[in-house]
Amino acid sequence: MKIITNLIKDFHDEWLVKTTASLNEINPIVDRIMEDDSVEGVVLTNKEGVPVLTNMNLIGATNYGLAMRRLGYMTHLSIAEIDPFDEVLILRIRTKKLEVMVAPHLEFNIVVMQAARAHKKMANNIKQNEKKTSNH
Repeated sequence: MKIITNLIKDFHDEWLVKTTASLNEINPIVDRIMEDDSVEGVVLTNKEGVPVLTNMNLIGATNYGLAMRRLGYMTHLSIAEIDPFDEVLILRIRTKKLEVMVAPHLEFNIVVMQAARAHKKMANNIKQNEKKTSNH
């Protein structure tokens, strides 16, 4: 029994070292993303979707983390069905209010939220309509 316990401990230690190395590697990237003015929130979660690092309130970060983990997992399964040799690198979702980008990883996920930007075409159409209205 002691040998099994030691193997589990060694495996856990190895996992911890690998995960810490991965987090240290992406931490400067996350810091740079957090500094961007267009970014409203960043959530770095563990593999269960629980926030580890965030610049949001904990309840919002937890909601986004868990929801995006489930969505990322479903996307992963769907892509694997279509092409087993492909993988999801970035999942991008656009709503009326937000753009949400999710970068899934085996040990953690990065979720970035920013204000949805109007497409240039749409913005030009709005400007043209405003000009027409003001000229009449």
